[in-house]
Amino acid sequence: MAMMGDEDRVQEPWRLEAEGLRLFVHVQPGARREGIRGMHGRALRIAVRARAKEGEANQALVRWVAKVLGIPRKDVEIVRGGTSRRKELLIRGDAEALAGRLAEIVQG
Repeated sequence: MAMMGDEDRVQEPWRLEAEGLRLFVHVQPGARREGIRGMHGRALRIAVRARAKEGEANQALVRWVAKVLGIPRKDVEIVRGGTSRRKELLIRGDAEALAGRLAEIVQG
């Protein structure tokens, strides 16, 4: 019987950091409805209505994440992947509280 190693465990799409939480996302722009659409590798797939032009999808992503977490938009920053579907967000605040809230949202 095989033992479950670290590589076999489902990894969360975020990492706790000193200044907050780093969230890995795969953005689906131009969707009919906004929300979580499951996982895409290690990233959380999030659909937004806005199109991927002139930063509209990025703005919609930041707005949506801030809204569902109940935090100000200024606390959500895209730190990597500004022109890509795959992004890293830095969400400033209490990392453990943010991770708990995200876990609730992801689980439904």
